[in-house]
Amino acid sequence: MDVTTSPNRRQRRGVLRFKKLLGGRHDNLSLSSKASIRAHNLERGRELHKANTDAIDKVRFNKLENIESRKIETWKSIGYNAKEIEKLREAWSIITVGKATREEKKERLKILKDVNASRLSRQNKDG
Repeated sequence: MDVTTSPNRRQRRGVLRFKKLLGGRHDNLSLSSKASIRAHNLERGRELHKANTDAIDKVRFNKLENIESRKIETWKSIGYNAKEIEKLREAWSIITVGKATREEKKERLKILKDVNASRLSRQNKDG
């Protein structure tokens, strides 16, 4: 190894193996001990994974809930009534939750068209 260059990965790992810091840490344990360590690590990993996915789901839910509440306020200010807002929420959920198929997108467009026509006819009757 040259003094001016740093050791490569193989050389660094060789040094760590020589110092007994890498590999074979549990070689002196019995097979049942290794199995219990592995089982404990697997269970701990499952718990951590579940906690992480729950936290991510909670954040996503809160974010979508905030967006939806702002959309409802906007729809009310435009002039939609409660029945139309429910249809708009349904149309919005089609594209927000999961991947929408072509048929679902067509259904969404139909809902939006019907709701908009309903609002316009109601507003033209009133004004």
